[in-house]
Amino acid sequence: MGTNRQGVLVAENISKHFGGTQALSGVSFTLKAGEVHALMGENGAGKSTLGKILAGIHQPDGGEIYLDGQQIHVENPRAAKEKGISIVLQEFNLLPDLSVAENLIVGNDEYYKFGKRVLDKRKMYSHSKELLSLFKLGANLDVYEKVKDLTIAQMQILEILKAVDADSRIIILDEPTAALSGNEVDQLFEIVRRLQREKNIGFIIVSHKIEEIFAIADRVTVFRDGKQILDGVDLSTLTENDLVKSMVGREITNLYGSREFGTCKDNEEVLRAEHITDVHGRVKDVSLSLRKGEIVGLTGVVGAGRTELARCIFGIDHKKSGKVFIHGKEIPNVTIRHSIEAKIGFVPEDRKYDGLILNESIADNISQVLQNMQKSIVISKKKSVGEAERMKKELNIKMGSSYDSVNSLSGGNQQKVLLGKWMLTDPEILIIDEPTRGIDIASKSEIYTILNDLSRAGVTILMISSEQPEIIGMCDRILVMREGVLAGELSHEEVSEQRITALATIESGEKKNEE
Repeated sequence: MGTNRQGVLVAENISKHFGGTQALSGVSFTLKAGEVHALMGENGAGKSTLGKILAGIHQPDGGEIYLDGQQIHVENPRAAKEKGISIVLQEFNLLPDLSVAENLIVGNDEYYKFGKRVLDKRKMYSHSKELLSLFKLGANLDVYEKVKDLTIAQMQILEILKAVDADSRIIILDEPTAALSGNEVDQLFEIVRRLQREKNIGFIIVSHKIEEIFAIADRVTVFRDGKQILDGVDLSTLTENDLVKSMVGREITNLYGSREFGTCKDNEEVLRAEHITDVHGRVKDVSLSLRKGEIVGLTGVVGAGRTELARCIFGIDHKKSGKVFIHGKEIPNVTIRHSIEAKIGFVPEDRKYDGLILNESIADNISQVLQNMQKSIVISKKKSVGEAERMKKELNIKMGSSYDSVNSLSGGNQQKVLLGKWMLTDPEILIIDEPTRGIDIASKSEIYTILNDLSRAGVTILMISSEQPEIIGMCDRILVMREGVLAGELSHEEVSEQRITALATIESGEKKNEE
């Protein structure tokens, strides 16, 4: 075998360059049969690169891979699947206009008849239902439903089922919970455990979410700057602080920074929204008030109407009814331009599609709002670059030239660019949707510091988040939405994860039962 490591899948001394960047430098990894093994590290540490090498998406520059003690070469993802190795990426490989059942059998000739000209739908649906029932997923997926109508969590489950149906012994999940709510994460992990237990499938989970890894993984391997820091360590022997220190290279004693909660309760009201209802019925008669310098959390399960409410307040989406007041004065016709003129900024949930122009330069992205608000069509490139350099220093953006594509940055630094874009407008109110989604713990700490600094400077922040620890750690008050309505409000002193969950989900079920 050429290695003393014992495992179903072994990688030895793997190296990989991308241009002048060394993504991996002689790292090793062992997956045991039927275990859940976490690959962790900050963005750019090399964890996803190794996962993609094992799945045949990238080719290593050096090193060996062994499967069941035999050296293998994984030329491409098809070759990996033939060897029983599948990967589920953040960008799903699904056909949106086809049904769940059709996606499950794509590329499998045994479901065709008459010389592969006619799809045997009865056989396809029968097999798909059998597969779902085997893992008790009938309530989660409808074999007849089109993929484009599924939630992100359902798509994730479908991708895993495709891997199971292909007789995969090893499934690699690349940042599987990046777009999932807490309940959806629990559901996904239950499926992972069931497959681990009943099928003896080994899982490699690429992630930087420490709490989730402690909940699901058996062992952990940590990379930092392309080098191996921890090698297959049993998670039961580690603390969260051990893991943070190995990922970041230093201790982060207070992730959310220092903040005195509740000091803004007597401050002037800067924004008031009254009886907001959107045209699609996802927001139903919601009112809220924000005071100068406070950070207010807006949470609830995915689909509760949080983002839709924020988009109505900012003017991205039209509201059916309701009013928005800034410093007591109504904005009669709320549009994006009117909101920006009223000193409101909006950092969207999906930075890659709604917030940034990925193939444009960092400078152009940072100055985008200022450029759009200028009446003159002449844009000063020198000014754009100057503003980018100023934000680079103020926000500690790790970047090369301001002319580089924003797509060249890590997720955390892209988020800082997005924040910088709005900071240049000198906002009095900042609405920020999922501020730390998909970024590593060190970048999270920096984002929290930026938000705390803005709050201390008098900026009012409405923070929408699915991460309850984040909401609890950062917010003076927490507003909880459920099924389009405001279910309740909690002060920092009375908030807990249990109380948030009760307002977001449990009480709804209890009221229905009482009725």
